[in-house]
Amino acid sequence: MAFSKITKIILWVVAGISLLVMLFFYISPKTLDYDALDLKVTEALTPVIMTPIAPLPVVDTTEGSVEAEGMEVAEDEGDAITTAEVYDTSVTNLKNVLSGWEYMVWFRTDISLVWAYILLLITLIASIVFPLIAVISNPKALVSLLVVLAGAAVLVIVSYLLSSDTTINIIGYTGTENSDPGTLKMIDTVLFVTYMLFGLALGSILYAIVSRAFK
Repeated sequence: MAFSKITKIILWVVAGISLLVMLFFYISPKTLDYDALDLKVTEALTPVIMTPIAPLPVVDTTEGSVEAEGMEVAEDEGDAITTAEVYDTSVTNLKNVLSGWEYMVWFRTDISLVWAYILLLITLIASIVFPLIAVISNPKALVSLLVVLAGAAVLVIVSYLLSSDTTINIIGYTGTENSDPGTLKMIDTVLFVTYMLFGLALGSILYAIVSRAFK
């Protein structure tokens, strides 16, 4: 009973956090001027080019020195161009540029992805822990679990045998990523597994309806 209460509390907490993350993702950009925020981040991450100003050349008015002076001016301009300095701001820490709320809004997609990974981890743990608890509390359930696993294995094997690695001809596509035999075989296997599971689900629903009608 205590375990059941803990499970319910965990589910409510996870559902509440998920709701908050969803609301934050969709509503937070509307709480500020997002265009201004985008411009602010762009300016912070854009490299700044600083070009030193070349000193003005001293023009010698004596005869025959104009051409040489022109060459010196060109050299000076070339030196000015080659001595341009670029300040790379790609490693700029946005925490020093944005406020706390602006920083969270800008990285709201990353926050949502992190929470999605946490949910995936929780799901994997639950899918392993709960069956083990059921088996420990009721050893007879181990037989049912093994039957289910054996059925799933047979389903995957049959789907793999039915799958094909023939190249898919996609209209308008000229790439070669649809010609890898391993990838095509895997996609076909997943599709056949999906079709079979859908058929089994539909068959179980029809069986339940028919069996109730004859009771």
